[in-house]
Amino acid sequence: MEAQIRAIKAALTEWFEAREPREKRLLVAGGALLAVVLLYSLLWAPAWDGCSRIRASLPLLQDEVAQMQTQLDEVRSLKGAAAIRAPQGLALRDALTTSLSQAGIPAPQITVLGKGVQVEVKNVPFGVWMGWLDEVRRSDHVRVVSAHATGEAQPGHANVSVTVQPAAEQ
Repeated sequence: MEAQIRAIKAALTEWFEAREPREKRLLVAGGALLAVVLLYSLLWAPAWDGCSRIRASLPLLQDEVAQMQTQLDEVRSLKGAAAIRAPQGLALRDALTTSLSQAGIPAPQITVLGKGVQVEVKNVPFGVWMGWLDEVRRSDHVRVVSAHATGEAQPGHANVSVTVQPAAEQ
């Protein structure tokens, strides 16, 4: 293989030496021009285009990073919220009793059913009841398993019964 390379090199040198000086100058200038064009086409132009594309996409990428950071913060806050255990059984009954009295809902009947609790109230303003139920759902991390409401003679009031249990329970 080395012998072949030497033979090719010798043949090219002999061919080049046989050229006139003017022709040699043209060949060297053409080779230099060809080298410059190849360097530009293969190295400089792709690098320049890549830098331009990166510069153009940088604001979008920065926006995406900011959005991901916001999502990461939300994940961290939700992770902390997921670690909160909802009260069960008697602890849930006590929490519901306290929140019912704070909401001004009178005379509830509260029964513990396993890990859940059933709450029955007569003649309660329905809007107050729904507000309390939503607040308990968020603050005590419970879910409604069953609910029943019947209207009262007084408009806007109802007899309600709801069974709630910790949201993590299935």
